[in-house]
Order: sequence, then C-alpha cells, then structure tokens
Amino acid sequence: MKEEYKNKIKRFYDESGKLVQYPAKRPLRMIALQKIAAEFELNRTYSEKEVNNKIKDNIRFTDIELIRREMIEHGFMGRLRDGSQYWLEKRNS
Repeated sequence: MKEEYKNKIKRFYDESGKLVQYPAKRPLRMIALQKIAAEFELNRTYSEKEVNNKIKDNIRFTDIELIRREMIEHGFMGRLRDGSQYWLEKRNS
C-alpha cells in the first residue's frame, strides 16, 4: 500500500476506528474494504445477518448493503447465489 494512501485513509475513520464515510477514490475504497474483510475468519461461512452485523460494527454510516455488495464485487468475499452463505475469499486474507 502506498504511503500516500495510508495517510489519506485515516481521515475516513473516527477515533474509535469506524469508517465514517466511504471513500470515492478506488484505492482508498480497497483499503477500507480490506480492513473490514480482516474482521472475518477464513474457512468459515456466515449468514447474511452475520455479515451485516460485522459490517455494521465497522462503519458509522447506514449503507451496509453497499459495503456488502462491494466486498463481493471486488473479491473480498464470496457468496452462494441465493445469499444464504458468505465467506472470506482466501486471496484477500
């Protein structure tokens, strides 16, 4: 991760480490998603509710669905087509 992005991402978090705003720039979004993905365990499946709760615990804004979709779209997490199971993808752990 480039040093400039490490410094810039800090302004998107509050003092407790929660994301307060989803960054507009892709490199910063990837860092934010990676930090959220780090909260999930490898080789474990999660329900949608569990995923939502973990995301909710890491953000201050209300668009949990946006973060969940982005994590799947960018390969941080996988899911069954029916949304009944989610998991952390190995390549992003």
